[in-house]
Amino acid sequence: MIQFDHIEVHVTNSKAYVEFLLKLFVSSRAKKISKNNTYMFLTADNIRFEIKENQFYTNTFNIINGKGFCLPCFRMKGALMHLENNNQIQIIKTIQNPDGDCIFLKITKELIGTLKIMKF
Repeated sequence: MIQFDHIEVHVTNSKAYVEFLLKLFVSSRAKKISKNNTYMFLTADNIRFEIKENQFYTNTFNIINGKGFCLPCFRMKGALMHLENNNQIQIIKTIQNPDGDCIFLKITKELIGTLKIMKF
């Protein structure tokens, strides 16, 4: 088994991204760990994300060509229902994929992300 300490994520607005993750992951928590807006995010399953703010990050998501930052893949029963029933998360579009549905979510007013729901 591969073990790791945390996943590092670079975004233009770390606070907004953390707020989105808090809506997405049940029983999660986050803490600002530096003055330059770096946060440590912890899921209930003890997966850590270090979220670093980078104003020069320009790789924005493009819903037409499917390029952009992808959120972690969900592997849980009722994942789509979890997203649909969360009134703090806005689903924009769902695409059928052989490995699982690809969900396009509105993260902030300016940012759209994707989330893949793995079949099992």
